[in-house]
Amino acid sequence: LFVALYNRIFSVTFDEPFAKATGVATSRYNLVLAVMISLVVVVGMNLVGALLLSALVVFPSIAAMRVSRTFKGVTLLSAIISVVCALVGMLVSIVWSTPVGATVVMFDVLAFFVAYLIGHVRGV
Repeated sequence: LFVALYNRIFSVTFDEPFAKATGVATSRYNLVLAVMISLVVVVGMNLVGALLLSALVVFPSIAAMRVSRTFKGVTLLSAIISVVCALVGMLVSIVWSTPVGATVVMFDVLAFFVAYLIGHVRGV
């Protein structure tokens, strides 16, 4: 849904008054965005809990912001970081017998520090 509505969601989140002036139904796309976010939060709270959920949502995004300069780049990179950290965290948690959610968050934090160093070197 996000990919299909990417341009409209981008326009609403980046500059809502301009999007409204150009004829975009901003209230409809704000509702779609709110529903997607609430689904992620509800499913995530059942899987990892409220505290770990905030880390799972925030760290990939801020890591991507340290490396990429565009909205599309941040969106794609944060999705890639999320998936890679989730897979690596699950595999490591199986091997080391650690809690899955905490291990995934540990790799998210590690990804943030790597992205911070990359951003620092690149001057972003």
